[in-house]
Amino acid sequence: MIVYTTTDPATATHAPHARPVADARPLYLAPSTDTRVLLDGPALCVQQAERAERLFPLQRLTRVYTNTSVDWSTEALLACAERGIGVLFVESDGNVAARLLGRPGARDELLHRFTEFMLLPQAPDMYGHWLLGMRRRLAYWACMKLDAPDAVRDPRRARQWLERRAASYAERRGAEHTRQWLRALAYQRTEAHLADLGFGASTELGQSGEPSLARDLAELLNWYLQPPRIGWLRRRHHAARQHREPLRPPRHADTVRLFESRAVRVGQRLRDLSSALHRWLIQES
Repeated sequence: MIVYTTTDPATATHAPHARPVADARPLYLAPSTDTRVLLDGPALCVQQAERAERLFPLQRLTRVYTNTSVDWSTEALLACAERGIGVLFVESDGNVAARLLGRPGARDELLHRFTEFMLLPQAPDMYGHWLLGMRRRLAYWACMKLDAPDAVRDPRRARQWLERRAASYAERRGAEHTRQWLRALAYQRTEAHLADLGFGASTELGQSGEPSLARDLAELLNWYLQPPRIGWLRRRHHAARQHREPLRPPRHADTVRLFESRAVRVGQRLRDLSSALHRWLIQES
C-alpha cells in the first residue's frame, strides 16, 4: 500500500537544498517484501512487482513513513536527508526501528532557548515538572471528551481505561496495534515539526538522549488522538454488529487514513505544544 496525495512530477525542482513546498504531503509505504525505493533525478521512484513505477518528487514530500521490509537505496536516503525530509522506519507491529533526520530548518528560537535552559543544573527537574503538568492536563482533556469517570482522569489510570475501551471494540490485539501505529505516526510528525524549528541531524539535542523532545511532545500529541481512535473503533464495532458480520482486525492503512484525515488539526496541536513549551521557557529564563 502507498498512501500519498498525488502531484505533478513535472513541477519538481532541481535545487539541491530546496525545502518541501507548502502543499507537500507525507508518503506512507506499508509492509511489502517486493517494494524498492530508488532515486530518479529529483524524485523518489517506488518499484513494486507487477506494478508500474511511481515517481514522487522530493519537492512534494514532507516526510516518509516506511515499513522496515521496504528496500531503500542509499542514494534515495541521502537525497531525503539533504532536502530535510525525515524518514521513519517502522516494524509491522508499529515499533520504531530507525529514523533518518534531515537538515534542520531555520526557525531556531525554541532550539536556542531550550539549549540554554538545559545548561541549568535544575533544568531536568523543572522540565520534568512541566511535562508532568501537560500530561495531566491532556489526559484529563481526553477523558472528558470520552466521558470517562472522574476517578480515571489521571494519566496512568486514563491509559488503562482507554486500552480497555479500545479492546472492547477491537479486541486486545487490534487495540494494541492501533495504539502502536498511531504512536509511531505521532512520533514522525513531531520530528518533522521539530526539524522545522531547528532540531535536526546536526542538532541532536531534543532528538535523542535525555530529554527527547520528539518523544515527549509525541506522547503529549498522542492524547489528542485518543478520542478519534476510540470513536473510530466504536463505529467499526457497531457497524459489524448491525450487519451481523465478523469484526475484522483494524488495518494499518485505515489507521494511517484516520491520522491523515486530521492532519491539519494535528499540525495545529503540535504548534500549540511547542508554543506552550516556548512560553514556559521564556517565563523560566
